Amino acid sequence: MPLLLLLAASCSVDEECRQTESVRCVFTFECSTLVVEEDTSYISTFTTIDSITVKGEGIDSVLYDNQKMLSKISLPLRSDTTETRYQLTINSYPETLVIRHRNNDYFVSLACGCFVFHEVDTAFGTNGIIYDSEVLNTAVQNTEQDNVKLYITY
Repeated sequence: MPLLLLLAASCSVDEECRQTESVRCVFTFECSTLVVEEDTSYISTFTTIDSITVKGEGIDSVLYDNQKMLSKISLPLRSDTTETRYQLTINSYPETLVIRHRNNDYFVSLACGCFVFHEVDTAFGTNGIIYDSEVLNTAVQNTEQDNVKLYITY
């Protein structure tokens, strides 16, 4: 009987640890582009990116590799500093996304240890492709919710 309880307890701890590990900041898009036709021009707005590549600054891994028609991306934030940077290529235009945030340690259990949740202060682009942003929800926890809207033009 004690062995059965030990196995049951270890499964629930393992499940709790796995749920908590997926802490990502979710970015949605509002895009605009100038459309020029024969005798007229207008601004077209939409919420999907035709093509996006995302790479963490200073690391080799690519999180999104020429992904097509995305309306949102989900990115981890660094727990060792209060600023996270990503190199984006949006429809062949380069952009650096900077996210400033606070890190909050969250003690899960002795078995799982501590995880880091975040609070987003601001996000912005450095090359003008991301011309504005809006923090929708500052809390970046283990639930999949929209945190930041990026306003993009090209």
